Amino acid sequence: MLALLPPELWGRAKRAASYAGLIPEREASGKSVERSQLSRKGPPLLRRKLYMGALVAVRHDPEMRAFYHRLLSRGKRKKQALLAVAHKLLRRMMGRLREYYATQLDQGVA
Repeated sequence: MLALLPPELWGRAKRAASYAGLIPEREASGKSVERSQLSRKGPPLLRRKLYMGALVAVRHDPEMRAFYHRLLSRGKRKKQALLAVAHKLLRRMMGRLREYYATQLDQGVA
C-alpha cells in the first residue's frame, strides 16, 4: 500500500481515501441529480489491491465479515459493501501509520 500512496498521504485517512477514489461522488446535470457512485480518481491499481484485500478480509476477519453483512442487510449491493470494506481497510491502515509515527516522535527516533 505504501508504495502506491504518496508519502505526504501516509497517516491521513481522509486524504488517502480521496486519493484512492474510494469516496462517493454525486453526479448532477442541470436539474437532475443522479445517484452517487465512487469517484474513481487516483490509480486503479491501488483500488484493485484494496478491493482484493477487502475480499480476503470479508472471508477471514470476523469483524469485517460482520460489517459486510450488516451493510448487506441494510440493502447495499455486494460490490458496494465490498468497496465500503476496502474504504474501511484503507482508513485503518492510515490510522495505524499515524499511531506508529506518533510513537516514533514520542521516543525521539524520527
